[in-house]
Amino acid sequence: MSICIAIAVPDGIALAADSQTTWNQTITQVKEAGTGRIVSLEKPIQQPISWSKMARKLFDIKIQDSIFGVCVAGTAILNHKTIYSLFKSLEASYEGENNYDAIVKYFVHGVQKQMQVQLGTEELKNATQRLSVDFIIAGYENKDVSKPRIESHMVFSGKIMIDNNLNDSGHIVRWRNTKGSARFGGCWIGRTEFISHLVNQKSNLPPIQGQYELLSLADAVDYTRFLVDFTCDYQRFAIMVPDCGKPIISAKLTPSSYSEEII
Repeated sequence: MSICIAIAVPDGIALAADSQTTWNQTITQVKEAGTGRIVSLEKPIQQPISWSKMARKLFDIKIQDSIFGVCVAGTAILNHKTIYSLFKSLEASYEGENNYDAIVKYFVHGVQKQMQVQLGTEELKNATQRLSVDFIIAGYENKDVSKPRIESHMVFSGKIMIDNNLNDSGHIVRWRNTKGSARFGGCWIGRTEFISHLVNQKSNLPPIQGQYELLSLADAVDYTRFLVDFTCDYQRFAIMVPDCGKPIISAKLTPSSYSEEII
């Protein structure tokens, strides 16, 4: 699992992600004590078996003369490719128009195609194996710093419940900052429950969200780092096997530049 964040403020976009990759063993059957009978589980159990550091969950994509920041979460390997290498391959082969919507559509279709190959089916909705890739893509319209674009997408196989409805479309837009007039703000993917707990906590403490239009880019960088750091440290001391871990990868994106830092 992962924690990845992107926040747009008036003078740029800040992104951050953890760098731990966790491998899970999916347990679908168990042996009944005493009888030795094999029993199928109603819901599979995901058992962590190993992990590694410095996975590329945050990186830049260059399409012609436009720069995008991308964060990824969910399935770590797809058709024998890391999600980072998949996106970089798609970057190299892109021949379409240089606009945000066309590029996002191309990446969605590229991830879907790799899922189809791995699962051996043209119809992802009929797949019995559940795969999902979440990604955030951040950029700008017309290279205008006042028009940041951030969207969160999920590509998946099988069927999932969304707003109490069964969805088998294979792709949903989780969040975008072009709804309404507000351009400034952000989203997070992966292990979002820790940040949700922090942001939505009800106590006498002051709230920890909002006012994005008043933040500098330096503030936004510190904010995204803090939220990723909080997730990693919370897991470290929680009664669980941590699936997010440091170091943290932090990045700044403007219409003309992308820079990363490891902390």
